[in-house]
Order: sequence, then C-alpha cells, then structure tokens
Amino acid sequence: MVRWIITIVVLLVLAGLYVWAYRYARKRQQAFEAQYNAAKERHEVFVLHKRIVRERPKTGWLRFIRVKNYQVVGRVNVSQAVRGIQLNRMQTVTFHTTKGEYDKIQPNHRYKMDIAGDYIGYVVAPPAKGKGKDAGKGKEAAKAKDSGTPKDAGKSRDRGKGKEPEHGKNSAKAVAGKGKDNGQEKDHAKVKKP
Repeated sequence: MVRWIITIVVLLVLAGLYVWAYRYARKRQQAFEAQYNAAKERHEVFVLHKRIVRERPKTGWLRFIRVKNYQVVGRVNVSQAVRGIQLNRMQTVTFHTTKGEYDKIQPNHRYKMDIAGDYIGYVVAPPAKGKGKDAGKGKEAAKAKDSGTPKDAGKSRDRGKGKEPEHGKNSAKAVAGKGKDNGQEKDHAKVKKP
C-alpha cells in the first residue's frame, strides 16, 4: 500500500513539473511572438550560405548547454533616414531561424523574408521542384502524363528534314534484317548515306 502511495505522489510531482514547464515555455513563446510581430519587416535577402552550429545561448540557464542553432548568412539592402536624407546600403548579416524555415532556404538564391533583428520568422519561398522522373521537363511532360500518351507521340523522327518518315519497304527491311549472331545483335540493313 505504501508503494502505491509513493508512486502516485511521484507521478503527481512529475505531472506538476511538466505543467509548470509547459506554461513557462508557452509564456516565453508568447512574449517572443509579441516582440517579433511588433518589429518584423519584410526584406529581400540574397542568401550567401547557411550552416548548422552548436553554440551556447548568451543568457538564461541554457547558457551552460550547447544548443543546435540554424544560421543563414545573407546580403540585405538596408535603408535608413538620417537628418532627412535617405541612405541605402548593402549589408551582410548572420540570421538565426527555425529548422522549418532553414529547410526552405537554398544558397545563392534571393528570398523575401519576415525579419526582426537577426531572426527570420517566415520565408516566402518558391515551390520546391520535384526530384521525380518528370522534374524539369515542363508543361509537355505534365500534359503527356495527364493524357496518357508519351511526350514525343505523333512527332516525326525526321522533323527537321522536311519529309515524312518512310513506312514502306525500307523500314520493313531494316526490321527484318536484324538477327542474332552468337548472342550479339547485328543490323544487316543497308543504309545509303547522302
């Protein structure tokens, strides 16, 4: 009986610690989001490179632990008004971001980003190109896939020569002339060179 009471008390203490940690983290997250939403600006950033580093935070009790940090180095056009004069300059900045936004970013590309200080909150990224079989083939491959016909169906092999392909005796001879000798395919059709 005593063992059950101790087990229940330990479980209650662990549940209480979990609830406290959850509420503390949520309160900090809400404070960060309020600060971020007040300061965010949309800028166009040219990404030079990105990296994942393990470093210690500057404040808080986590400063004793190395935490994984997602860094993006980019070039930003910064504008500033000084005494009524508008100054524009290019500046290289190291940004911090989340894993989800880090995965959207590719080096040597230009992105529009919501930035507050050195934190990237949201990346307006173009849709990722598929790595499948039809990637990079464009509209023809998509149409052919939808209609169920191959991409080159109906196109002549001799398209650039200005004549129709021959479907008569010559093509039949070429097909009939193929045979197998010692396991190797040979083409016995005679082709006249112009």
